Amino acid sequence: MEKKYRLNVGLMIVNQEGKVWMGERVNAEKFGFKYQMPQGGIDRKETPLEAAFRELYEETGLKKEHVDLLKESKDWHQYDFFSPIIYPEGVFHGQKQKWFLFRFKGNDSDFNLKIHPQEIEFSSYFWCEPDKMISLVVPFKRVVYQKIIKEFLPYF
Repeated sequence: MEKKYRLNVGLMIVNQEGKVWMGERVNAEKFGFKYQMPQGGIDRKETPLEAAFRELYEETGLKKEHVDLLKESKDWHQYDFFSPIIYPEGVFHGQKQKWFLFRFKGNDSDFNLKIHPQEIEFSSYFWCEPDKMISLVVPFKRVVYQKIIKEFLPYF
C-alpha cells in the first residue's frame, strides 16, 4: 500500500532579532510534545501561499500587514506520523509541506491565539533561538525543521 501524504504548509515567523516564533500546542499532553511552528492543510483550489496566509491568521491572529514574505522553500518536505491519522479528506500517513519564511514587523500585542475559536492550536508562544528549536519539537518533525532552518537562516 502506497503511503498518502496530506498537502500542508509550514510557517516560520522570524522577528527583528532573528528569533523564531514557537507555539505551545493546546493538546501537548495528547501528542507528547509541546512546541511547533504554525502549519496547516491546503484547502481545495487554494495555492500554498494562500493557505500560508490563511493559517497565519487562523493560528496566530496575524494579518498580511503584520509580516513580510521573505522566502518560500525550494522543495516540498514530508514526514511520517507515528501512525496514520484520519482527516475529513481521508487517511494520511504523514504530511507533505511547502514552507514560508515571514519577517514579523508588528508588536507582540498583534498576536491573538484565540482568533479561530473552533480550532485553537496554541495556548502560548515564545521567541526561540533557531539552534534551540529542534529539541522542542516531536521527533518525526525534526529532520524537516533542520532542513528549513538551514535553508532559511541566510534570510533572517
